[in-house]
Amino acid sequence: MKDTVISLSLKNKDNRFLKNKIELKCKCGRSQCITYYDFLTSGEFNIGEPTTAISPFISEAIYDETISITPLRLSKKCPGCGKEVVAVFPLSLEELMPLLQRHPPDPQMYG
Repeated sequence: MKDTVISLSLKNKDNRFLKNKIELKCKCGRSQCITYYDFLTSGEFNIGEPTTAISPFISEAIYDETISITPLRLSKKCPGCGKEVVAVFPLSLEELMPLLQRHPPDPQMYG
């Protein structure tokens, strides 16, 4: 699955969502900004265990809907102190895959 995420990210390098940045902060005070594209194509992330959570979307039903969430965790060494810096990607694997599999819009129509 990790290889699929990396290859889809490489194919969609022009995706505007992947240009967003995430800031990694170490306890020593150093910080580093990387793009979501760098996060996903570096291969330094781990796919966590799927967990269930209550859906954040409002439903008309009386019961709460549970959904499956698989987190992506990045772990990098701090260049200053050498300790491990851990960050969690803001989207779960289930939300990220359809975003990466989507084709870019037609440039003639939206150009």
